[in-house]
Amino acid sequence: MIRLEDKFKELKKKKKKAFIVYVPFGFPSIKATRGICLSLQEAGVDAIELGIPFSDPLADGPIIQKATTTALAKGANMDNFFKELLQLKKSLKIPVVVMSYYNPIFKFGLVKFLKKMKQLGASALINVDMPIDESTEYIKEARKLNIDTIFFITPVTSAKRIKNIVKQSRGFIYYISVTGITGPKELKYTSLEEHVKSIKRVTKVPVCVGFGIHSRKQVVKINTFSDGVIVGSEIVKFIDKHYRDKNFLNKLKRHVKSLNKS
Repeated sequence: MIRLEDKFKELKKKKKKAFIVYVPFGFPSIKATRGICLSLQEAGVDAIELGIPFSDPLADGPIIQKATTTALAKGANMDNFFKELLQLKKSLKIPVVVMSYYNPIFKFGLVKFLKKMKQLGASALINVDMPIDESTEYIKEARKLNIDTIFFITPVTSAKRIKNIVKQSRGFIYYISVTGITGPKELKYTSLEEHVKSIKRVTKVPVCVGFGIHSRKQVVKINTFSDGVIVGSEIVKFIDKHYRDKNFLNKLKRHVKSLNKS
Protein backbone atom coordinates (compact mmCIF):
# COMPACT_ATOMS: atom_id res chain seq x y z
CA MET A 1 0.00 0.00 0.00
CA ILE A 2 1.28 3.46 -0.86
CA ARG A 3 0.46 6.72 0.86
CA LEU A 4 -2.22 9.12 -0.34
CA GLU A 5 0.38 11.83 -0.85
CA ASP A 6 2.28 9.62 -3.30
CA LYS A 7 -0.91 8.64 -5.12
CA PHE A 8 -2.01 12.25 -5.60
CA LYS A 9 1.49 13.18 -6.87
CA GLU A 10 1.28 10.30 -9.35
CA LEU A 11 -2.18 11.39 -10.52
CA LYS A 12 -1.07 15.02 -10.89
CA LYS A 13 1.81 13.99 -13.15
CA LYS A 14 -0.66 12.03 -15.27
CA LYS A 15 -3.16 14.93 -15.17
CA LYS A 16 -5.79 12.66 -13.67
CA LYS A 17 -8.22 12.95 -10.79
CA ALA A 18 -8.64 10.49 -7.93
CA PHE A 19 -11.43 7.93 -8.03
CA ILE A 20 -12.01 6.70 -4.48
CA VAL A 21 -14.48 4.00 -3.48
CA TYR A 22 -15.99 3.32 -0.06
CA VAL A 23 -16.95 -0.21 0.96
CA PRO A 24 -17.89 -1.48 4.43
CA PHE A 25 -15.73 -4.21 5.90
CA GLY A 26 -17.60 -7.48 6.29
CA PHE A 27 -20.27 -6.91 3.65
CA PRO A 28 -21.73 -9.08 2.24
CA SER A 29 -19.41 -11.25 4.37
CA ILE A 30 -15.99 -11.03 5.96
CA LYS A 31 -14.68 -13.56 3.46
CA ALA A 32 -15.93 -11.45 0.52
CA THR A 33 -14.15 -8.26 1.59
CA ARG A 34 -10.74 -9.25 0.21
CA GLY A 35 -12.03 -10.17 -3.23
CA ILE A 36 -14.04 -6.95 -3.44
CA CYS A 37 -11.07 -4.78 -2.50
CA LEU A 38 -8.75 -6.52 -4.96
CA SER A 39 -11.37 -6.18 -7.69
CA LEU A 40 -11.63 -2.44 -7.00
CA GLN A 41 -7.87 -2.17 -7.40
CA GLU A 42 -8.01 -4.11 -10.67
CA ALA A 43 -10.79 -1.79 -11.87
CA GLY A 44 -8.48 1.21 -11.53
CA VAL A 45 -9.68 2.66 -8.23
CA ASP A 46 -7.04 5.02 -6.81
CA ALA A 47 -7.81 4.50 -3.12
CA ILE A 48 -10.21 2.46 -1.01
CA GLU A 49 -12.11 3.75 2.00
CA LEU A 50 -12.67 0.68 4.13
CA GLY A 51 -15.41 1.33 6.64
CA ILE A 52 -15.61 -0.20 10.10
CA PRO A 53 -19.29 -1.04 10.77
CA PHE A 54 -20.93 0.73 13.69
CA SER A 55 -24.33 0.10 15.24
CA ASP A 56 -25.37 3.76 15.63
CA PRO A 57 -24.24 5.69 12.55
CA LEU A 58 -25.03 9.38 12.14
CA ALA A 59 -24.12 10.03 8.52
CA ASP A 60 -24.96 6.76 6.77
CA GLY A 61 -28.03 6.55 4.59
CA PRO A 62 -30.26 3.46 4.31
CA ILE A 63 -28.07 1.67 1.74
CA ILE A 64 -24.94 1.73 3.88
CA GLN A 65 -26.88 1.23 7.12
CA LYS A 66 -28.34 -1.98 5.74
CA ALA A 67 -24.90 -3.20 4.66
CA THR A 68 -23.20 -2.43 7.97
CA THR A 69 -26.01 -4.06 9.94
CA THR A 70 -25.44 -7.21 7.90
CA ALA A 71 -21.69 -6.97 8.44
CA LEU A 72 -22.04 -6.62 12.20
CA ALA A 73 -24.33 -9.65 12.32
CA LYS A 74 -21.65 -11.65 10.50
CA GLY A 75 -18.88 -10.76 12.95
CA ALA A 76 -17.37 -7.61 11.47
CA ASN A 77 -15.70 -6.52 14.71
CA MET A 78 -12.39 -4.72 15.22
CA ASP A 79 -10.27 -7.85 15.66
CA ASN A 80 -11.57 -9.37 12.44
CA PHE A 81 -11.08 -6.02 10.68
CA PHE A 82 -7.39 -5.99 11.48
CA LYS A 83 -7.00 -9.67 10.53
CA GLU A 84 -8.45 -8.85 7.12
CA LEU A 85 -6.31 -5.73 6.78
CA LEU A 86 -3.23 -7.90 7.36
CA GLN A 87 -4.24 -10.07 4.40
CA LEU A 88 -4.99 -7.06 2.22
CA LYS A 89 -1.56 -5.58 3.01
CA LYS A 90 0.00 -8.44 1.06
CA SER A 91 -1.90 -7.66 -2.15
CA LEU A 92 -3.09 -4.06 -2.24
CA LYS A 93 -0.80 -1.45 -3.80
CA ILE A 94 -3.22 1.48 -3.59
CA PRO A 95 -3.82 3.54 -0.42
CA VAL A 96 -6.29 2.29 2.16
CA VAL A 97 -8.21 4.90 4.15
CA VAL A 98 -9.86 3.54 7.28
CA MET A 99 -13.25 5.10 7.95
CA SER A 100 -14.85 4.74 11.36
CA TYR A 101 -17.03 6.36 13.95
CA TYR A 102 -15.05 7.21 17.07
CA ASN A 103 -16.84 4.89 19.50
CA PRO A 104 -15.23 1.65 18.21
CA ILE A 105 -11.81 3.36 18.15
CA PHE A 106 -12.23 4.68 21.68
CA LYS A 107 -13.27 1.25 22.90
CA PHE A 108 -10.27 -0.38 21.18
CA GLY A 109 -7.89 2.35 22.40
CA LEU A 110 -6.86 5.30 20.21
CA VAL A 111 -3.08 4.81 20.34
CA LYS A 112 -3.41 1.03 20.01
CA PHE A 113 -5.70 1.53 17.01
CA LEU A 114 -3.36 3.97 15.26
CA LYS A 115 -0.32 1.74 15.84
CA LYS A 116 -2.21 -1.22 14.40
CA MET A 117 -3.13 0.86 11.34
CA LYS A 118 0.52 1.84 10.88
CA GLN A 119 1.69 -1.74 11.26
CA LEU A 120 -0.77 -2.96 8.64
CA GLY A 121 -0.08 -0.27 6.05
CA ALA A 122 -3.22 1.88 6.20
CA SER A 123 -2.06 5.46 5.78
CA ALA A 124 -5.11 7.57 6.60
CA LEU A 125 -8.08 7.72 8.95
CA ILE A 126 -11.49 9.36 8.76
CA ASN A 127 -13.24 9.73 12.12
CA VAL A 128 -16.76 10.38 10.92
CA ASP A 129 -18.10 11.96 14.11
CA MET A 130 -14.88 13.47 15.48
CA PRO A 131 -15.21 17.28 15.28
CA ILE A 132 -12.07 19.31 14.69
CA ASP A 133 -12.54 21.04 18.07
CA GLU A 134 -12.12 17.76 19.95
CA SER A 135 -9.35 16.26 17.81
CA THR A 136 -6.22 17.57 19.56
CA GLU A 137 -5.12 14.24 21.05
CA TYR A 138 -6.15 12.30 17.95
CA ILE A 139 -4.18 14.58 15.63
CA LYS A 140 -1.12 14.57 17.89
CA GLU A 141 -1.00 10.76 18.09
CA ALA A 142 -1.67 10.36 14.36
CA ARG A 143 1.16 12.77 13.49
CA LYS A 144 3.60 10.72 15.57
CA LEU A 145 2.88 7.73 13.34
CA ASN A 146 2.64 9.71 10.09
CA ILE A 147 -1.02 8.75 9.64
CA ASP A 148 -3.09 11.20 7.60
CA THR A 149 -6.06 12.83 9.31
CA ILE A 150 -8.95 13.45 6.92
CA PHE A 151 -11.72 15.82 7.95
CA PHE A 152 -15.06 16.81 6.46
CA ILE A 153 -16.14 20.19 5.14
CA THR A 154 -19.82 20.68 4.34
CA PRO A 155 -21.82 23.31 2.41
CA VAL A 156 -22.62 25.04 5.73
CA THR A 157 -19.13 25.04 7.27
CA SER A 158 -18.08 28.57 8.18
CA ALA A 159 -15.03 30.24 6.65
CA LYS A 160 -13.35 30.41 10.05
CA ARG A 161 -13.90 26.73 10.66
CA ILE A 162 -12.67 25.83 7.17
CA LYS A 163 -9.34 27.53 7.90
CA ASN A 164 -8.90 25.37 11.00
CA ILE A 165 -9.93 22.18 9.20
CA VAL A 166 -7.57 22.65 6.26
CA LYS A 167 -4.73 23.37 8.68
CA GLN A 168 -5.19 20.00 10.36
CA SER A 169 -6.06 17.94 7.27
CA ARG A 170 -3.63 15.52 5.65
CA GLY A 171 -4.10 13.18 2.68
CA PHE A 172 -7.14 14.96 1.30
CA ILE A 173 -10.08 17.04 2.44
CA TYR A 174 -13.45 15.32 2.19
CA TYR A 175 -16.00 17.79 0.87
CA ILE A 176 -19.56 16.63 1.50
CA SER A 177 -21.55 17.65 -1.58
CA VAL A 178 -24.92 18.00 0.16
CA THR A 179 -26.27 18.37 3.67
CA GLY A 180 -27.77 15.22 5.12
CA ILE A 181 -26.90 11.53 4.95
CA THR A 182 -25.20 9.39 2.31
CA GLY A 183 -27.06 8.04 -0.69
CA PRO A 184 -27.74 8.96 -4.35
CA LYS A 185 -28.51 12.66 -4.78
CA GLU A 186 -29.08 15.24 -7.48
CA LEU A 187 -26.32 17.80 -7.15
CA LYS A 188 -26.29 21.59 -7.59
CA TYR A 189 -23.06 21.99 -9.51
CA THR A 190 -22.78 25.79 -9.43
CA SER A 191 -22.70 26.11 -5.65
CA LEU A 192 -20.69 22.90 -5.33
CA GLU A 193 -18.00 24.24 -7.66
CA GLU A 194 -17.91 27.60 -5.85
CA HIS A 195 -17.42 25.93 -2.48
CA VAL A 196 -14.70 23.56 -3.67
CA LYS A 197 -12.79 26.36 -5.41
CA SER A 198 -13.02 28.54 -2.29
CA ILE A 199 -11.44 25.75 -0.24
CA LYS A 200 -8.70 25.16 -2.79
CA ARG A 201 -7.78 28.84 -2.58
CA VAL A 202 -6.73 28.41 1.07
CA THR A 203 -4.98 25.03 0.96
CA LYS A 204 -2.74 22.83 -1.17
CA VAL A 205 -4.26 19.68 0.31
CA PRO A 206 -6.32 17.86 -2.35
CA VAL A 207 -10.09 18.33 -2.12
CA CYS A 208 -12.25 15.32 -3.01
CA VAL A 209 -16.04 15.34 -3.21
CA GLY A 210 -18.30 12.65 -1.78
CA PHE A 211 -21.94 11.93 -0.79
CA GLY A 212 -24.59 11.52 -3.47
CA ILE A 213 -22.33 10.65 -6.40
CA HIS A 214 -23.81 7.77 -8.35
CA SER A 215 -23.26 8.33 -12.09
CA ARG A 216 -20.45 8.78 -14.58
CA LYS A 217 -21.95 12.13 -15.59
CA GLN A 218 -21.56 13.40 -12.02
CA VAL A 219 -17.99 12.11 -11.82
CA VAL A 220 -17.03 13.85 -15.07
CA LYS A 221 -18.55 17.16 -13.97
CA ILE A 222 -17.07 17.15 -10.47
CA ASN A 223 -13.63 16.27 -11.82
CA THR A 224 -13.55 19.59 -13.66
CA PHE A 225 -13.13 21.51 -10.40
CA SER A 226 -12.07 19.01 -7.69
CA ASP A 227 -9.10 16.70 -7.13
CA GLY A 228 -11.26 13.62 -7.15
CA VAL A 229 -14.53 11.95 -6.20
CA ILE A 230 -15.63 9.42 -3.61
CA VAL A 231 -18.36 6.91 -4.48
CA GLY A 232 -19.92 4.81 -1.73
CA SER A 233 -23.63 4.03 -1.69
CA GLU A 234 -23.75 3.32 -5.43
CA ILE A 235 -21.07 0.64 -5.09
CA VAL A 236 -22.60 -0.82 -1.92
CA LYS A 237 -26.00 -0.99 -3.64
CA PHE A 238 -24.44 -2.82 -6.59
CA ILE A 239 -22.71 -5.30 -4.28
CA ASP A 240 -25.97 -5.95 -2.41
CA LYS A 241 -27.83 -6.61 -5.66
CA HIS A 242 -25.23 -8.79 -7.40
CA TYR A 243 -22.98 -10.55 -4.88
CA ARG A 244 -24.82 -13.84 -5.38
CA ASP A 245 -24.37 -13.67 -9.17
CA LYS A 246 -22.00 -15.84 -11.12
CA ASN A 247 -18.87 -13.83 -12.01
CA PHE A 248 -19.88 -11.19 -9.46
CA LEU A 249 -16.38 -9.74 -9.12
CA ASN A 250 -16.04 -9.27 -12.88
CA LYS A 251 -19.42 -7.54 -12.93
CA LEU A 252 -18.26 -5.30 -10.10
CA LYS A 253 -15.12 -4.34 -11.98
CA ARG A 254 -17.13 -3.46 -15.09
CA HIS A 255 -19.54 -1.35 -13.04
CA VAL A 256 -16.74 0.54 -11.32
CA LYS A 257 -15.02 1.20 -14.64
CA SER A 258 -18.30 2.51 -16.06
CA LEU A 259 -18.39 5.17 -13.32
CA ASN A 260 -14.74 6.16 -13.37
CA LYS A 261 -13.66 9.09 -15.51
CA SER A 262 -10.28 10.63 -14.65
